[in-house]
Formats: sequence, C-alpha cells, structure tokens
Amino acid sequence: AATEAGMQAMLEGLGNNILKNLGDVELGKALRIFLSNKQDKVLGGIAGDLFGGWVYISLLWVDETLRNQGYGSELLHRLEAEAIRSGCKHAHVDTYSFEARPFYERAGYEVFGVLDDYPAGHQKYFLKKTLVPA
Repeated sequence: AATEAGMQAMLEGLGNNILKNLGDVELGKALRIFLSNKQDKVLGGIAGDLFGGWVYISLLWVDETLRNQGYGSELLHRLEAEAIRSGCKHAHVDTYSFEARPFYERAGYEVFGVLDDYPAGHQKYFLKKTLVPA
C-alpha cells in the first residue's frame, strides 16, 4: 500500500507540474481497444495514452495464431482514428529490434531515435507519425 501511495503522490506531483507549465492539456486520457473471440477471450489489443496533442502507443499485441492477418493494422488504425477524434495530431511508439519496427514503418511511422545495446545485442527504436484525418 505504501508503494501504491508513493506512486500516486509522484504521479500527482508530476501532473501538477505539467499543468503549471503547459496549462490545460489533455493529460492521461487512456485509449484501449481489444480483440476478443466469441468466448470473450482477449486475443489482442492496443493501448495508447494522450498528452499534448500526441498519442503514445504503449502496447500492441496480437496472439500468435492471428498474426499476419491484418488484426494488428486494424487495431493501430482504430487507435489512430480515435486519437484524431480526441484532437491528436501525432503518434509515437517504441519497439525493439526483435519486434515490430517494420510493421510500424509500413504504417507510416519513421524512426527518430535508437538506443543501442538495449537489451544487450539489440536496439530499441523510437518512431513517430503525423496523424492525418480520414
């Protein structure tokens, strides 16, 4: 409980500092979209958080049995569309060299930063995209 209270105090303190310096910005609105089967088992999903006209995509996962069938692209498209409706103009994401960099690049994201040897022998890529309303 002490850890939870400490985390809450840190988040509130950081949030107050952001509001003090930036004014009334979209802070912490969460977007979550899930892919489920008929039994309501989650087989994929995407999570994003809005801040200052940007959406940060923190998680995107599709069960191995459903990969390369367009579900990841559909989840990404839906999240971007909702972010645009919420006023976002940009998106950003990070991924590892053993994960989804080509997927995001096909979706229009471009690398703007690389962290080498994270984890050892791999890279972490930071990508961004300007969102365009449909």
